[in-house]
Amino acid sequence: MAEIEVGAAIPSIDEPLSDVSGGVHSITPALARGPVLIGIYKSSCQASKTMFPFLERLHRRYADGGLTVYGIAQDSANITASFARRLEITFPMLIEPEGYPVSRAYGITATPTVLLLLPDGTVGATTMGFFKFPVNELGDAVAAAVGRAPEPLYTEADAAAGIPAFVPG
Repeated sequence: MAEIEVGAAIPSIDEPLSDVSGGVHSITPALARGPVLIGIYKSSCQASKTMFPFLERLHRRYADGGLTVYGIAQDSANITASFARRLEITFPMLIEPEGYPVSRAYGITATPTVLLLLPDGTVGATTMGFFKFPVNELGDAVAAAVGRAPEPLYTEADAAAGIPAFVPG
């Protein structure tokens, strides 16, 4: 399957996914509450390690505006829990089942792939790997989806802290 594009219909994935604590989450009910940001990743991927603190930043900025953020791991629960702990991720980290049904449904070709899913059933934004310009565009799309003014996601402070502007996926 080809990668999902902005404006495309969201694939129907009603299978609940377990988080690292044994909780169960499903994308469809989360969409009934507002936009959903999913980050599909592999913990060994450097671009994923760079991207996820920015997804945490979006979670902290906009959870009160109805945004749900899920990490979807192509790893075991133990590896996923360690990844989340090291990066101080507080949003649910879900474990993709064997066969990678979510990755396949969304046509994932590299990690991380981040998709903004809108309550109208369409994809509002996508990005792959880590590159500051698409990351900021993603942040702008999330802000718009929750009805807030955009603010930069990747800032000069991030650059000064040594976070690279580009990490391939």
